[in-house]
Amino acid sequence: MIYYARLKDSEHEVEVDRSGDTYRVVIDGKPYVVDAKLLDGPTTMSLIVDNKCYEVAVTNSGSVMHVATGGEEFEIELKSQLEYHRKASAGDEPEGTSEEIKAPMPGVVVSVEVTEGQVIEPSAPVVIVEAMKMQNEISSLSGGRVKSVLVKPGDVVDSRQTLVVIDRA
Repeated sequence: MIYYARLKDSEHEVEVDRSGDTYRVVIDGKPYVVDAKLLDGPTTMSLIVDNKCYEVAVTNSGSVMHVATGGEEFEIELKSQLEYHRKASAGDEPEGTSEEIKAPMPGVVVSVEVTEGQVIEPSAPVVIVEAMKMQNEISSLSGGRVKSVLVKPGDVVDSRQTLVVIDRA
């Protein structure tokens, strides 16, 4: 599967193919073989890349991954090939369009942090979803006015299900 990853001001094409615990990863045309094993819970893993071992903690907030390794932390925005090309063909989105906040994985809504009509800032927490015994805070990327809240605490949600719609400022 092909993804596009934005790290700070750079963007990279990432192709990932899985075979058991081993992944073939190609980043901007450079291939890597990665052995991955989960450690403590679903967010901490051991990666072996080119005979070097890394312990990596990863949490998701929508399409943004928070990665911590070796005392450093990174934010990586990840888009599927379809999402990337859809946005590229649409150009810059005009003001007043909506942002749909979607569940990154199946889970149960623990809490809803916003109400309809509320104005929120970019990166504001919107919904907390529990998946695999981990609570994931899902945030707005752009901020704006909450148009609709489609879930309530206790709701079971599917991956990519729309949770909240925000009208961008």
